[in-house]
Parts: sequence; structure tokens; C-alpha cells
Amino acid sequence: MENKAYNSTFKAQLFIYYMMSVVIPLFVVKNFTHEPSTGKHLLYVIGFTIIILSALFSNKKITIKYSYVHLAALGFGITAILSLISVSAENPQYFRYSLDVALFALFVVLTSFYISKEFDTRLKIEFAMFFFIIGAFVVAIDALLNYYAGFDLFLGKVGAPFQRASARSTIGNPNFVSDYMGLTIPMIIYFLVNPYPLKKVVKSRMGIILLKSSMLLFLAPMIAAVFVAETRTVMTGILLGNLLFIIVYLLLSRKFQHEEDPALVKLSRIFIVAALVLAIVLSILYLTPSPLTGKGKLNITRRLEYVLTSSKSWKERFSAWFNSIYQWIDPSHPSRIIFGTGIGTFQLYHLLYSPYVIQEHPDYTVVWNNFKRTHNDYVQALSETGILGFSMVVLFLIFMVSRYFRTMLRLKNKTDILMYGAFGAAIFSLAMHTMFEFPLHMQPNLMAGVFIMSITMGTYFNDDLKELQISRTALAIPFVILSGTIIFLKTTAYLGEGFFRKGQVAQQYYYAYAREAIKRNPVVIKNKLKDLENYRGEFAYLKNVGNYYAAREKELRSKFGGLSQVEFLKAIESERKKEFDAIRANLMRELQTAEALQSKTRAYYNRAVDYFERSYRIYPVFGKPLWYLAAFGIKPERVYSLSSDKEKVIQTLMGEDPYAALIVDEFKGDLRVIPLPERNIRTIPFKEFVKAHKEKLAELSDKLYLSFLAQIQAVLDSIDYYESSMIFFSERQTPKIVGGLYKKVYEELKRYGSFLLVREKLYSDTIDLADLLMQIERFKNYAKTQMYYWYDLAVTLLPGTWNRYSDWEGIYGEYMTAVVSVGGDTTAVSNRILEIAKKHAFACEGMWEGGYYGIPDDTLGIALKYAGNLKEKHQKEYERFMRELSEIYHGVYVKTKEGLSKFRSEELKKRAEKFIELYEKISTN
Repeated sequence: MENKAYNSTFKAQLFIYYMMSVVIPLFVVKNFTHEPSTGKHLLYVIGFTIIILSALFSNKKITIKYSYVHLAALGFGITAILSLISVSAENPQYFRYSLDVALFALFVVLTSFYISKEFDTRLKIEFAMFFFIIGAFVVAIDALLNYYAGFDLFLGKVGAPFQRASARSTIGNPNFVSDYMGLTIPMIIYFLVNPYPLKKVVKSRMGIILLKSSMLLFLAPMIAAVFVAETRTVMTGILLGNLLFIIVYLLLSRKFQHEEDPALVKLSRIFIVAALVLAIVLSILYLTPSPLTGKGKLNITRRLEYVLTSSKSWKERFSAWFNSIYQWIDPSHPSRIIFGTGIGTFQLYHLLYSPYVIQEHPDYTVVWNNFKRTHNDYVQALSETGILGFSMVVLFLIFMVSRYFRTMLRLKNKTDILMYGAFGAAIFSLAMHTMFEFPLHMQPNLMAGVFIMSITMGTYFNDDLKELQISRTALAIPFVILSGTIIFLKTTAYLGEGFFRKGQVAQQYYYAYAREAIKRNPVVIKNKLKDLENYRGEFAYLKNVGNYYAAREKELRSKFGGLSQVEFLKAIESERKKEFDAIRANLMRELQTAEALQSKTRAYYNRAVDYFERSYRIYPVFGKPLWYLAAFGIKPERVYSLSSDKEKVIQTLMGEDPYAALIVDEFKGDLRVIPLPERNIRTIPFKEFVKAHKEKLAELSDKLYLSFLAQIQAVLDSIDYYESSMIFFSERQTPKIVGGLYKKVYEELKRYGSFLLVREKLYSDTIDLADLLMQIERFKNYAKTQMYYWYDLAVTLLPGTWNRYSDWEGIYGEYMTAVVSVGGDTTAVSNRILEIAKKHAFACEGMWEGGYYGIPDDTLGIALKYAGNLKEKHQKEYERFMRELSEIYHGVYVKTKEGLSKFRSEELKKRAEKFIELYEKISTN
């Protein structure tokens, strides 16, 4: 019987799972892994596909065992699929991403059925726990290396030592490293407390000592990893969960007779004491200044105090939670109440709904963060899967908690109580962390969590599960379709992200070489060589002996003063030639270096673009590569190429440039969801004119400076890429960047229109430029309108938060300057400036309410300068403008004056004083 149990423990299917529990947490590929969990998801699906297909082919009839807990989990998987109804209606181009997430969620639930049934002996469960612990130990060691050395076992250099963000290990985030420890530390406690761990395998006293010693060794870095991660909820969850576990174990285990070997019980107690001492020593070392804390750089006490004394930490979370709720209850999308926004959509809609949160809670202006998750999986489930999904989550929790405690009271031996309690402590820590983070989005945490919950609800602890028998064919066909679809989706996601990551690496090299190349311009060096060869400019002194002697007289007399006249002249000539040759050689080396740098810059530019393009082609719901292609589309490498290649100029103006091939032509969803100004994205304003006069324009390309117009089209291509990226990817800077680019288009078209106007009559016999001039004027006005739209969207979506994103403080001044710069109808310009001032004042007041500063000195200064020009020609408009301006800034003036004494920075204090002075001048007039 023992051999049979041992063999079943190591059958192929379970062996694959044991290996997965070690390999998946550690799987990362240097310079290819982008999101750490994407590749891990793929391995999980591949691994379980092999496991389940093996099980299906081994048995003609399959017995499925389940409880209401399993059915509730399955219900959530189904509601995740149903949530795609919202995505297909509101943003069908994003559907593939949500489908990927939904199918994976369903797949994970199906794996829980397998785990619950197959892990039906204590030995199988203990082996799985052992392998999970090994994986967690390596993760912990890696996290400590990250933290103390800035080095990763798998990725190399990852950051600076003693930086919390560095301690992300292979999981990808310090918070989830500590959460993973929270799931596995109770397993270690089980092995330490249990007198007979792995009883059927480890039978000797020495074997037990070695096993427990290894567990004690594993425990030390795992506790340390929790401390360096500084995750407050995990620390609290681990502490409370394990305390509850110990109390329950001590209470329940008393009712059983003590049949254990006294020597082994004593041995376990020794290791328990050792573990307690280890935990206490590490706690003291990490809670006080010591070498382990970098003499106070790591301050856990301060971090815990911060969450208790500061409201900002809570508000940051509340802001994301409210955002999720606003997405869910949006009255313009009533179906969301039932089906949600669609699984995986929070990251796309977060920025769009931020204004709703800030309007209701202005003090949240300070705490906005670029979250891609709600940081509360319960709320995110409500938002993304609606009432249907949330009700399944609630039922799952109710059924699981009630079954957990019912089962615990029925257990009949101390070892089972110990194991069950350890799993309960892990579940408690996970459930608590899930309220403030998203650990189940990380594959290692998800895998461990699913294992633990599946075991606690599975056949080993529960003998009352319902059974369903089904033929393998009925299961195999839908399972193959499901797993095959997911493998395809996950493979493309992993490869798409991988090539994007390679693009980022190439981009870093591009910028590094470009910075150096700017310092060494080959044209300048070549001009210097020409000057040298012709003895011009700074090299005129090398032309002859007389010039050279006049420039170097003192040095030459000092060096050759004792020579005769003839020898002296020969020495001077020799020195002149030597210096000439040395300068020439040096310039030639500089030229070679400069040309090599330019070559490397171009090579890495092309490589980055190629990787970004490949990334999107493989995974066409990944918006980041489009965003980067937008930025690269206006780099000198592309823009300068339009100056010399006439064919490419025409091609670009026709919208046929290969660089622009991946631009999404049209958004097919709801414009209330993705805030694009119109459905049509592709913008080629001069295509028809160029098409109609293609041959003539080719002849007149240089005279009409068509390359300049093509460069404007390159900017429009860049804008189109930014707009395309918004369908799949939310980035706070996009509206600001696009607003600035449309301002550039307006200004360049204005210049080009003036240029053409002068030449219209010169070439009237060859080509009629009136139509082109009309199109330029029309599109110039369009560019102005778009500039307004995008700048306004930027300050609407994200009013403030310059405490976190310092670049955002100047956006109102940039917007207002742009409005004044492009001009227009006086009343319209005045009203727009007042509107910007109003939004800036609101944002500044919100910043003050949130405990930070908001000083609108830049916009007030711009507005007053504009008013000075207005006063000369439009007195009544000026009076109205000044009156409204005074009303708009009054609230923030009061708050700035009240906060003046709080400024520590002299620079900020001067700005505040300047603003107060400016305001008091206009309010008294």
C-alpha cells in the first residue's frame, strides 16, 4: 500500500505540477520579459493542458468532484466571459485582450477542480507544499539580492541597493513578493510543527532533522523578504493569520490523544523555539537601525506609522476604488450594472473616470496615481464583471468560509488540523492583501492561492463532495478548444510583450548613442578639416613658417633658441608640419568616431522601430508599441530622410509611407469610452491634391519645398499613432503631447502657407496652388480646434497631481500660452483663457485641500499679459475679463495666503508671494 501511495504521488501528471510550482515563480527572460506574469500564465496553461489531457486519455470516464465553492468559482469564470458583452459593444478592438483574461480566468477555475480531486493524500499535498517552499525560497533570496546589491539572479543589474522598488525579484513587485511569502511561510510552519513531515518518505530521525533544518534555513530569507518589501497589509495579514492559526490549532488539538513519538515531538518543539527566536531576532534587526536596514534607510516603523497617521495612503486607494465604482454605474452604459465594464478594462478606463472622482473629492487631486488595477480585487470584480460576477465572488466567499470552519471542526487528527490551519492562515493573508492590492493578478501568487484553496475545499479534507461522471470525449473536445485558444492568445501576448521589451532596450541604446552623437557633428568636423587643408579660420597660423612663428614665438624660442638661423627655421617648419599632422589625425579620429556614433544611432533607431512594429503585429491589442512608434515617428532619423528622398516625400503625403502602416484607420467603439475627437483616426489632408498633381509635384518638389509639407505629415502620422494607442493603452501624457503636436502643425502650416502664397503666381502656368492653399487654411483651422480639444482633455482627465508628476504643474501655462499664440476671435480667446484659469484654480484648490501646494502664478501672469494687450483695443471686454479673472482666482488666493507660512522652499515662497501680489493688484482695481 505504501509503495502504491508513493508511486501515485510521483505519477507524471503530479510530477509536472511539482515542477511547475518551482519553475513558474522563477520564470523570467532577461531583456525579453515585460510583464513578469505573462510568460508565467503561458507556462501554467501549457503545463495544465498536458496534465489534464494526460488524465483524460488515461481514463474513459472522468469523475468530477465539487462543492458549492467550486460552482461559485465556475460561475465567476462564466461571468467573466459574459462581461465581454460590454467590451464588444463599447470597444470591440480591445475585445481580444479581455477575451484572453476571461478565458484564462475560466481555465484557472477548471484547474482547481483537478487539484481538489487529485491531491487526495497527505503525501501528495506535502510534496506540493515542499516544492512551493523551494520556489519561494529562491524568490526570497533573489529579492534580498535585489535589495542589498541591486542585482538579480536572472536579470542582472536591476536597480540601486536599499531601494524598496528594487526588491521585486522574479514576481515583479515587492508587494507581491511579500504576499508570496505570506502564502508559503505557513507551509514552513507546518513542516516545523509536524512531528512526521513527509512520513512515508522521510522515515529516519536524521532525515526529519535535515528536513526541519532546511525549513528553518528557508524561513530566514523569507521573513527578511517580507521586511524589505515593507508591505503593510501583508505584514498585518501574516501576523494575524498565523496568530489565529496557532490559537485554533492549540484549542482543537487538545481534544486528541497524544500518540506521537515523544522524541519527535520534542524535536519539533526545539525547531519551533528556534523559528520563534529567528523571527524575533530578524524583527529586532529590521525594526531598528542596523546593517540590515542600511542604518535606517529601511524604516518599517515609519512606514507603518504613515498608514496610521496619514490619510494620503488611504485616499490613494479610495480614489481607485471610487473610480471603479464610477465606471460600473456610468448612466450612459446601463448594461454595465449587470455585466460590468468587461474583465481587464480598468487599466484602460481609469484615467477617463478620474475627473468624476476628483470633482466629488477635490482633495484626491493630490493622491491620483497611474494605477492599472483597482488595488481591491473585490471592487474590481464588481466593476469589471458587474452584479453577476460580484455575486459569484460573494457566494464563493460565503461557501468557502462556512465550509472551511465546518470541515475544521470535523477533522480527526492533529496533523490534519495543523495543515488545514496553515492553509487557513495563508488564505487569510491573501484575502486581506486582496482588499488593498491585486496579488491574484500575479501568476505565482495565483497558482499558490488556487492550490491552497483547492486543497482546503478538496477531497482530502472533504468527504461529502458531489460527484459527476462524464465521458472523456465530452470533456476533451471543449477542453482542447479552450486550452488551444488560450495558448495561442498567451503565446502572442508573451511574444508581443517580449519584442516590445527588446524595442525598449534598443531605444535605450539609441538615446545613449544619440546623446553622444550630438556632441560630435560630422559636418562640423568636415568643415574643420576643409579649413585645415586650406589654412582658414582658426588654422590660418599653420599656413607658413611666418604665421606659425608669430603664433608660437615664445614656445619656439624657448625650445629652439640656441640653434643657428637656418636650423631654427628648419625646426619651426618641422614643428608646423607636426602640429598640422597631429591636428589632422585628431580630426580624422573624431570624424570616424562621429560617423560611427551616427551609424550606431541609426542602427538602434531602426532596430527599436522594427521591434515595436513586430510587437504590435504579433499582439495587436497591445497599445504601448504604438505609443513608442508615435514618439519615434518624429525623430530626426525619419524627419531628415524626408529632406533628400523625393519619392518618399510623395509617398508620405499620400499616406503610403511604410512607417505609418500600423496606424489604426478607425475607432469602432463608443467615443464616450475612448475619448477620441472622432472615429476616423487616419489623417492625410493633402492626399487628394498630391494624387491629382503627382507628376508635376515631383518636378517642383524642391521649388515648392514639399519635403517641409511631408515633415508636417510625419507629425500627423505621429499624432495618429498616439490616437491609435488610446484604443488599447491609457497614458496620462498622450493628450498633452498630441495638443502640443497640433500646435506645432498649426504653426508650421501657417509658415508653409505664407511660403506658398509668395510662389503661387510664379508657378501658376505649371500648377494651380490655390486648391492646396485652401486645404492648408482649412486644415490649419482644424489643427487649432484639435489643439484645443487635446489640451482641454489633458487638464480635464488629470487636473493636478504635480506632487507626484512634477512635469504636470506647467500644463495649464502651456495650454494658455498656446491659446494666446494661435489667437482668433477676441471674445472666444478671452473665454478660453478664463476657462483654463478656472480649471487651474480648481486644481490648485484641490492640491491645497490635499495638503500640497497649488500656485497658479504662471497662468495668472499669462492672463494679465493678455489683458494688457486687450485693454488697448477692447476696453469693455477687458473690464469683463478682469472682473471674472478676479473671481476665478479668489479661492486659491485665500488658500495660498493661508499657506504662505508653511513653505519651506524659498523658491515656492517667492512664487506664492508673487501670485498674491499679482492677485491683489487686480482685485483692488
